[in-house]
Amino acid sequence: MGLLADFRAAAVVRGDLPDDAQLTVPAIFAVVRDLPYERASDRRPATTIAEWRATCTGKHVLLHALYAEYGLRSVLIHAAHEFTRERAPWAPPALAAILNAGPVPDVHTFLRLEHNSRWTTVDATWPLAAARLGLPVNKRYEDGRGMRVACDPDELHHVPDPSDVDAVDALKERMLADYAGAQRPRREAFIAGLAAWLRDELARPSA
Repeated sequence: MGLLADFRAAAVVRGDLPDDAQLTVPAIFAVVRDLPYERASDRRPATTIAEWRATCTGKHVLLHALYAEYGLRSVLIHAAHEFTRERAPWAPPALAAILNAGPVPDVHTFLRLEHNSRWTTVDATWPLAAARLGLPVNKRYEDGRGMRVACDPDELHHVPDPSDVDAVDALKERMLADYAGAQRPRREAFIAGLAAWLRDELARPSA
């Protein structure tokens, strides 16, 4: 089976895609977007599918691979940015307390996709259900209409070969070393707390 077939089978088994649904460009985006925001064992597409979870880099590495098999070109982008109280007004008290001590530097990942001869920004970071928590969720893929990036980028770096996951990881690590430096422990605490908060809150029935 190819990656698209494996992905579709996993989505159907988990109830995230109807058995008779086609894997269109918007459908691929929606299923990847709604993967739980949690770190998998690594960022390889096969691992993300097997464990059915990922944070921003894993989700967009998977999207790149799926769209490539679909016959589309895409560019993976790492964006240096900072979480702050102003940029993360959705942060719950525990995360806000970390931000009160100062900005949290991070490196976010998203995608630029060429579809129907047009390049479109694609960001599948936050699951649709996270909209009720105030996160900037992209509700649908619309051809030619750019999506909101899940951060306010300060610096952008194109990843030379998104299919080389080791190189994707290495570039992100270099950027984190340069951009976060001694703030890495605070960044790790913030991302871990963010994932745990989303997991717990999204497990609660919506009102």
